[in-house]
Amino acid sequence: MVKAFSYGLGTYEVAEALEKEGVDYLGVANILEGVEIRKEGVQTPIMVMNPEAASFNLMVEYQLSPVIFSTKNLALFAEAVKDAGLNIPFPVHIKIDTGMHRLGVNPEKLDEMADWLLALEQFIRVESVFSHLAATDEPAHDAFTRQQIQLFDKLSSRFRKKFNYHIDRHILNTNGIIRFSEYAFDMVRLGIGLYGVCNDETTQQKLKTVSTLKTKISHLIEVPKNETVGYNRMGIAHENKMIATIPMGYADGFNRLLSNGKWEVIVNGKKAPVIGNISMDMATIDVTDIDCDLGDEVIVFGEKNTISDMASRIHTIPYELFTIISPRVKRVFYT
Repeated sequence: MVKAFSYGLGTYEVAEALEKEGVDYLGVANILEGVEIRKEGVQTPIMVMNPEAASFNLMVEYQLSPVIFSTKNLALFAEAVKDAGLNIPFPVHIKIDTGMHRLGVNPEKLDEMADWLLALEQFIRVESVFSHLAATDEPAHDAFTRQQIQLFDKLSSRFRKKFNYHIDRHILNTNGIIRFSEYAFDMVRLGIGLYGVCNDETTQQKLKTVSTLKTKISHLIEVPKNETVGYNRMGIAHENKMIATIPMGYADGFNRLLSNGKWEVIVNGKKAPVIGNISMDMATIDVTDIDCDLGDEVIVFGEKNTISDMASRIHTIPYELFTIISPRVKRVFYT
């Protein structure tokens, strides 16, 4: 999965790296994400999870395979394929709603969907049928997860029998791969795990940190005892302090909820707590007991102060913190 700016890490660079590794498919959220990757020369098949009917012509032009979850969308996409005058059927993916209740064909309407597809087989070919699990990371919901999988197995088997060619099946996301690997079917959809994060502690220890958010000290200032730091005077110097300013704020993805000691960055191997409120373009950190200077590297998150820990501090998930990193933050890739 390379949707949402490759989980905040970069638009096409991750896709290019994955193509070199020989992955079979890439997954994006919308058409424009797929178009951007195609424009960079990536040829791997791309599945668009939530395509907009108004842009179906772009999907055909850039060879992006839509996820279809209603007969209305299927009919509109078939029209786009017809208008393009293609000589071979265009690949699509059929999503079944097994309990997530977000997107997907209603199980009661799956036979109708199959009939539509058979009537349109000159223009449309089903590449895969799949569903999405709602709670693979929470053991408390394992019974529901297994119920989803069993329903999918039953429905997808019946669906595939209606066609005279092979159709792949898939349902597992990252935590599904870890906890329910016996249901891998024909393929799996690796998401957050690709970026070094998962909910399973044992597996997390085996994953490498693949991204580090860094900045540098831009200013150092001595703050006397009882003075305050930052907006609303929320940072209080209970003793004489050395404060460093870093050029990274909430507009860059450094969440404002991490203000006032809720997070520690790493400066020269030591933890430096945030002091005061994080502002739009800057933050201040307490480096009183750290030997540092202007231009020294500051690790906002990385191996020693992980994004998972950061997320837990403010009661959110790593997905959110990855994806809010602003495009104005420079990305450097090492392969």
